[in-house]
Amino acid sequence: MYKKIILSLLLIFALTGCSFTQADENSPVDTAQQYVKAVWITYYELSSFTKDSTQQEFKKQIGKVFKQLSAKGFNRVTVQVRPYADAFYNSSCFPVSSYCFNEQGSELIFDPLEIMTEQAHKYNLSIEAWVNPYRVSISNDFSELSQDNPAVKWKDTDNLIICDSGIYFNPASEEVTELIAEGVKEIVENYDVDSICFDDYFYPATDKSIDSTSYKSYKKNGGDKSLDDWRRENINKMIKAVYKTVKEADSTVTFGISPASNIENNYSTLYADVTKWCTEEGYVDYICPQIYFGFQNENQPFMKTVKNWTQTAECNLYVALPLYKADKEDEFAGEDGIKEFINNNNIIARQVIYLSKLSEVKGYYIFSYSSLKDNDETKNLYSAMQNSSL
Repeated sequence: MYKKIILSLLLIFALTGCSFTQADENSPVDTAQQYVKAVWITYYELSSFTKDSTQQEFKKQIGKVFKQLSAKGFNRVTVQVRPYADAFYNSSCFPVSSYCFNEQGSELIFDPLEIMTEQAHKYNLSIEAWVNPYRVSISNDFSELSQDNPAVKWKDTDNLIICDSGIYFNPASEEVTELIAEGVKEIVENYDVDSICFDDYFYPATDKSIDSTSYKSYKKNGGDKSLDDWRRENINKMIKAVYKTVKEADSTVTFGISPASNIENNYSTLYADVTKWCTEEGYVDYICPQIYFGFQNENQPFMKTVKNWTQTAECNLYVALPLYKADKEDEFAGEDGIKEFINNNNIIARQVIYLSKLSEVKGYYIFSYSSLKDNDETKNLYSAMQNSSL
């Protein structure tokens, strides 16, 4: 309903020659051509608002957060509503998250996503549902999962990968791809979200043993791809299926992915063919690499890494920025960069200004909400957001 109203208003404005001026709290969100200024809100940050809270308290608190973000210049909130095959919303595919109301599979006391969607639009913010498609648990203990978790049903099947880092859905499984697509479909159909975002978790390891049974079955049935190419194709099929599902459910909703920053490592270790996704039709509307580095990082200096992506992406390109590193040692940045975020309180502000001057970049995401503290780094960020050309 909300998006239909937007489209009607845009048509009226186009026909009458009018345009939007300064937005107030009740102005509709124009997400079509907007330069994106987003903030990630993680599941553990959401948890601080939902756990031990009533519906009225949550609405009041999240409304206050969104009002403040809008006032500071943000126009999108990206909320992590499916972190571990569990949900911060009413789902027929996944159980209620333990991070939502303390126990996985518990009663949905109130619907956080429904309230967040309403409050985001009230304060002129677009809202994006952030999903981890394959991650089930960081533990191998199935007893920690609720009985209605799909991974419990699939415990002794090839639909799962179990490794040192936890339990994951197996990308080789068609049932898994259908579940992921259906899980996204129910969000788009049941909630007035403006976008869907997938995180950077794809294959959890490169070890040949993690999916050897599935690969042997593929080869036995005439498959001729190498293990690496087969894994990449499994991910590609899922991404393409989700994109198609989103557009069929609501063509105005966008779908994007926020991969790790190193294009080659994505390809070779996570089996994420990000170049294909952001250069060929039918995969994504945008790509938002996590360029969580300073200007002096010896391995991936910020400007060089951004340039690599501007030369790669043919879809909308956003850049995720590491406010969480403010005032901390960047231990893997090398000798010159290790104290960059300690010695400077304007790193993210300078990155925002730099990005605003690049025509290929259509916005940025700040990681994350809890890093927006009352300090000089955040004050400089707000100043840059308000005074840059976009």
